[in-house]
Amino acid sequence: MFIGHYSAAFAARRAAPAVSLPAYFIACQLADLCWSVLVLLGVEKLRVIPGFTASNGLDLYFMPYTHSLAAAIIWSLGAALLFWLFTPSLAARLRTAAVVGMSVGSHWLLDLLVHVPDLPLWFDDVKVGLGWWNYRAFALLLELALLWAGVLLCLGRIAANRARYLVLATLMSAIQVSSLILQPAQAEMVALELLATHAALVGGAWWACKRPATSALPEGA
Repeated sequence: MFIGHYSAAFAARRAAPAVSLPAYFIACQLADLCWSVLVLLGVEKLRVIPGFTASNGLDLYFMPYTHSLAAAIIWSLGAALLFWLFTPSLAARLRTAAVVGMSVGSHWLLDLLVHVPDLPLWFDDVKVGLGWWNYRAFALLLELALLWAGVLLCLGRIAANRARYLVLATLMSAIQVSSLILQPAQAEMVALELLATHAALVGGAWWACKRPATSALPEGA
């Protein structure tokens, strides 16, 4: 799962708009961001094996600290607690913390759909995955459907920023398609490419939320 993860960010933005879309982009991909860093540090492991699945060549054989169910629960609770502590509005605190925590946790649930059995339940034990990456066209359509469903949830609430959201979603769709064609051959390059792409998408989310200069309406009005 790649671009489909961001559907959770758009849905979360609709549910709890007090948190910015860039923050939700980070939350929904927190597991992969930490995974990339740990891969570069040599802590978590992967191999690139061409044809390993129909969608990509990623053999993700050791990632207990970012992609186990136990780790996902810990990351989710930690993020929820952080927003609970630093959300100034008492009325919004519980809602914000819950939505942020669910955004983080959604990563593991969405990965469960497409990964082959490489997602551990308890750190590196009992690995699961439905393996939909082995159905290339279906996996691609699933990612795009999730992304656009999330965007459409927001369109009624974003007023003057609708065009920017649509541009962002179109670019994200193109990135998803290109990721099936141009795939790094080395593990470190996979991690670096993911970090660079995510940084660009967070910037895109910031741009999409920015109030157009010609409009007096704030994003979300």
